[in-house]
Amino acid sequence: METLVIPFRLSAEQRNRQLSGFNTRKEIEWFGFEGAFAEPGQAVVRFKTLDEGVLGGGGTDAINGGVISAGFDAAFVLAGLAQYDVDVVVTLELSVQFLSLAKVSSGLAFHAEVVRSAKNFCFVKGALLGEKDGSRLSFALASGMVAPTGAERKPS
Repeated sequence: METLVIPFRLSAEQRNRQLSGFNTRKEIEWFGFEGAFAEPGQAVVRFKTLDEGVLGGGGTDAINGGVISAGFDAAFVLAGLAQYDVDVVVTLELSVQFLSLAKVSSGLAFHAEVVRSAKNFCFVKGALLGEKDGSRLSFALASGMVAPTGAERKPS
């Protein structure tokens, strides 16, 4: 069953402001992540830098499972930030399915989409995609729920 992606609720200008704040967050920098938006409604988080500390999944040179979970968390929050004009979006639920060891490859990125949105929360889904032997592959899938928190921004 295919789900429809909910388009971004915020304007391009608002999303750029959200993205700027997201990419300077300490935890995003610490994991070496970098976020971006892709139309019509996808948040993408890539590894900007890859520290040796993120490796070790399954006793190999694959990405650690905890780091994969953190990548989905980041991508889901970024997807939520494109829906709500607030400073903070929190993860209420996160479920990850590990499909294959995710070794560092070109194009390795977390892709997240809002699949249902309401005033106080939204449901998200995502995939960790990369290349293996010249083919595009899903290394992990995730689903979750995020919610805006804090005072809404005032128009500038």
